[in-house]
Amino acid sequence: MKFFAQSCQNTVAAVALAIFCLMIRPAAADSRPDLVIAVNTLPRSLEPAMKMGNVDVRVNYNIFDTLIRRDFRGQDKSGQVRLMPGLATSWKRISPTTLELDLRQGVKFHDGSEFTADDVIFSFGKERVYGDKAPVRSARLFIGDLDRIEKLGPYKIRVVMKAPDPIIEHRLSGYASWIVSKKAYEKYKKDGEPAGAWMQTAVKKLTWNPVGTGPYKFKEYIPGDLVSFTANDDYFLGKPEAKSVTFKEVAEVATRLAGLVSGEFDMIVEIPPDQLPVLEKYRDIRPASVILENSHVLTFNTKHPVMQDKKLRQALSLAIDRKKLIDTLWHGMTITPNGNQMPNFGEYYIKDFPAFAYDPEKAKKLLAESSYKGQTVEYRIIPNYYTNSMEAAQIIQEMWKRIGFNMKIAPVENWKAIRGPDVAIYPWSNTFRYPEPVGQIAMSWGPGSEIQEGDRQYWEGTPEFNKLAGVLTSSVDKTERKAAFRRMMEIFQEEVPGTILYNPISTYAMRKGIEFTPYSLYYMDLRPDNLKIAHAN
Repeated sequence: MKFFAQSCQNTVAAVALAIFCLMIRPAAADSRPDLVIAVNTLPRSLEPAMKMGNVDVRVNYNIFDTLIRRDFRGQDKSGQVRLMPGLATSWKRISPTTLELDLRQGVKFHDGSEFTADDVIFSFGKERVYGDKAPVRSARLFIGDLDRIEKLGPYKIRVVMKAPDPIIEHRLSGYASWIVSKKAYEKYKKDGEPAGAWMQTAVKKLTWNPVGTGPYKFKEYIPGDLVSFTANDDYFLGKPEAKSVTFKEVAEVATRLAGLVSGEFDMIVEIPPDQLPVLEKYRDIRPASVILENSHVLTFNTKHPVMQDKKLRQALSLAIDRKKLIDTLWHGMTITPNGNQMPNFGEYYIKDFPAFAYDPEKAKKLLAESSYKGQTVEYRIIPNYYTNSMEAAQIIQEMWKRIGFNMKIAPVENWKAIRGPDVAIYPWSNTFRYPEPVGQIAMSWGPGSEIQEGDRQYWEGTPEFNKLAGVLTSSVDKTERKAAFRRMMEIFQEEVPGTILYNPISTYAMRKGIEFTPYSLYYMDLRPDNLKIAHAN
């Protein structure tokens, strides 16, 4: 027995020593790389519904998640749009106004708090979105005519709209529907202070210190230089492939290319097609391109003294040779859609809708019939914001000159300088935020849009156009919706509050060993199912 007792003591001591050695052994080094991505412009806000432009969603997509995800990679292979689970594991239509969702359990926000139904209700609630003084009221346009979200349990909700809504599922998968942490916002709540006041403080604080559930957690923001993130290793879709990600602002294309070649950057964005032959010289660099579900457009301020004449706007649209723009700027690699639509609209795609016409002789006739008297009109533009935008402006200037219209290109520094009440013409982009009719023409040009009711108000939609937009957003009759959509596109081309030029190509380039699939929206998805890095743990 004494021997047995001694033997047991020795065994216990050996086990204790082994455990102690494991405890003091240095943690294995994280071999994942620190990814540096050179971008043309940094995001303007990391509050995901505050700013939703191209440069904003590229980054915010990696901080936050939506309840439902769109399967972009699967769509590339099949051509069909498919939705898949995100922070919701399943969903079910109860009625034309109602959707029930089961929420994913065990998800943590970046601050360690648990994701529950309360965060969903807050994300779409009165304090943040629907109150009179809510800080992100602009999100209503995307979320729709929401009546309420009911909590059926800590991980189950019911979304109820005020009227039938055929695209609730798409709304919950897209812009403005990223889920934020209720706890992070309510940290700034003060007793007796109106929600509008403390929420403004919360948004100001969280704009550059966001708390989401996404694959990367905020680390640092240096204005005009960089924004950086560290991996969220507890991410519910798996451990991210990069240890950290830094988005570095590099405005000039040539500088981004040089940095990629030298090894300073691992990935770069927004490469024009004429630079692809440069990349082909390097075996350790791989480009990846996609035609975007986004159209570069020209916006005409119909309230400007010169631009208020519809015949002038029609003439300017007819004078644009879009094929020449595509061949010259995009090497024939992209398209001009036939109207405010894309083929992935499925049954709502109107294949026989006429393309934007090029007819310089008719343009000259309309110009002569208009009230235009030879004035020089400014075309305001932010250089380097949109790929090939300045080059397009220069070509269009010559096209318009041939029909007798005088345009002056006026470079400015930011959107505030562009969007004054005296602006006449400026380039813009219209994203197809959902793969169906509401996603572009209603969102960008309909009632509630910035063009009609926001900080611009450059066009009052005709009563017919605005009424049809209501049909598009609330009818569940497919035949009625398709007819409304066709007529809205016809009115757009008759009234010409703007005109579509082409859909740009988004080209990324990356160093060898990085596998990344670009999406047809500006989301730059760095989740582990879309970003693979050789030798990552």
